[in-house]
Amino acid sequence: MDKPDRQQWLKLIRDALNHLEDPGYLRKSPLARMLGVADRFDTPAAVRRILTDAIASLEPPPDTPPEAHAWRVYEAAYYRYIEAYEQEAVAQQLGLSVRQLRREQQVAFEAIALRLCERYGLEKPSLSPPSAEDAPAHAYPAVSEELAWLKEAPPSGPANLAVTLLAVAELVRPLADRRGVRLQISAPADLPPLAVDPVGLRQVLLNLLGVAISRAGQPEANGDVAVSAQAQGWEVETRVQCSGEAPPAEDEPSRLEMAYQLANICGGKLAVAAGSNAFSAVLALPGLEQLPVLSIDDNAGTLELWQRYAEGTRYRLVGTRDPDQALPLAQRLAPQIILLDVMMPRIDGWEVLVRLRHHPLTSHIPVIVCTILKEEELALSLGASAFLTKPLTRQAFLAALDEQVALLARESQ
Repeated sequence: MDKPDRQQWLKLIRDALNHLEDPGYLRKSPLARMLGVADRFDTPAAVRRILTDAIASLEPPPDTPPEAHAWRVYEAAYYRYIEAYEQEAVAQQLGLSVRQLRREQQVAFEAIALRLCERYGLEKPSLSPPSAEDAPAHAYPAVSEELAWLKEAPPSGPANLAVTLLAVAELVRPLADRRGVRLQISAPADLPPLAVDPVGLRQVLLNLLGVAISRAGQPEANGDVAVSAQAQGWEVETRVQCSGEAPPAEDEPSRLEMAYQLANICGGKLAVAAGSNAFSAVLALPGLEQLPVLSIDDNAGTLELWQRYAEGTRYRLVGTRDPDQALPLAQRLAPQIILLDVMMPRIDGWEVLVRLRHHPLTSHIPVIVCTILKEEELALSLGASAFLTKPLTRQAFLAALDEQVALLARESQ
């Protein structure tokens, strides 16, 4: 065929990817001749190998942040065409709408097209980004929607509480000086980093200090606001206090409501005592990768995916592909949660689950069975604490872990 234009070139790639398991289609595809593998006895296998290698080349380097767009583009193509998941399942896996998934796949098609042109000496068509007509219309989101990115996106980096407290104190110092309020900040430098977006942490602290300064700056108050922090188990607690018989400001309820929302979105807990004569708030936030989770799955790709899902969160994931290591590792690591696959060689997950439930050192550990099988009732009857069906989005993965942590916290009270 003549030199294809952009749309024709991308359509050839898209159609071939959609027919990777159809040898007859791949043999007749114009792509086979363009790639120099036509008229061979193994033409379909050659085209398939070239395309899957092109997808594999999209995988970002290991040190690429898990929230990077490059990962989403690669996974959109990998799960759809190499793992052969249905489109809806891939969208769910990546936490996207089907329309968003198609956009990511379009980016993948263009990247694959460029790689094939470079590798096979083909003339590059004019490849341009998606048109602006696909951009969402502007709208003013509700507060929950405005803050949703804090919950949905991985943190941009670990938050240093001591550094953030000092920076926030400098921000509010002009306000405190104007109100005649003295700020006292006490935070050890060796506090563990937090699994919280630094922006979210900054804002919740600003809200709490704003309320405390408003209280302490009134004539009835003593003009002191004390802020302290300390590690407590897998969390770090920050306490904001002021005393004196000062009534709350008119906007205090709305500011505290915003602080509650921010703390919740950041995966923390906020307790406030705001009476007529004193104000005290305790903010508990998760430490970075402090809480151990053991994952047992024979698929190395799944373990790598769970590891990326856990990066930047409170969870420290340790994985093994050997089900025989489940008991020894669980006894040595003392994980708070165990993730367990079912379809494994030699010893399946059901046998591992029974062993874990009957051993005195592991019987108390919550086990989440995560499998492609539809056997929730069986899993729960054998002692699993929860059941998840693969494929799994990052949001669903973390939500399941968070639910078990919340249950453990309630049981310990």
